[in-house]
Amino acid sequence: MKFDFMAKSLTPRTENRASPLQVRSNKTVEQILRATSELLGEVGFEKLSTNAICARAGLTPPALYRYFPNKYAVLKTLGERLMDKQNALLEKWAQNEFNPQTLEAEIFEHLKLTLDVTRAAPAGGWIMRSLHASPVLSNVRLQSHRQMTKLLVAWVMQFDPKLDEVMIYDRVRLVIELSYATVEMMFDETKLDEISVLTNVSNMLAQNIKSAINDPNKK
Repeated sequence: MKFDFMAKSLTPRTENRASPLQVRSNKTVEQILRATSELLGEVGFEKLSTNAICARAGLTPPALYRYFPNKYAVLKTLGERLMDKQNALLEKWAQNEFNPQTLEAEIFEHLKLTLDVTRAAPAGGWIMRSLHASPVLSNVRLQSHRQMTKLLVAWVMQFDPKLDEVMIYDRVRLVIELSYATVEMMFDETKLDEISVLTNVSNMLAQNIKSAINDPNKK
């Protein structure tokens, strides 16, 4: 008899059941995550199941269930890992002094690096798609994007403390969302010219920020 421990509720649990404190436990968790990444790239989110993950990882369902209650919890961990890698690029960028004159070039570079990091992650494109798939997974994406928005707002405000912080937040939040949407789009629209897309998006996003900085009605 096959068992699938995927939760059937509208808000499936995503809390990991046990922390991989021992080397053997950590190895098992990594097996599960690696198998899920492989399957996600092959069959996509909808056809992914805990039974398939167990079969690919060479584990019994109870062994997987010891650490993850369902496929959403596994995907949540993969999503958090990818977002951490992507966010590390933003954190490094924000260590530089804000300069409106170089903003467009910096955005372009950031988009390219984010795209490269996502491509380097197994099933990176599918992991990003999965973060839109259910409310619990979407929350991982939204929390991360809001956190990075606050980081960049503080970065921009250092340039001029007199700026309208509410307006800057709105503009930066849009930059964050459209940046990740652009990266995700490049996995869906593989025939698009990458340099052209990143150049156009960088120009739009830079102008969005610079218009707020130059707003005559700023505080």
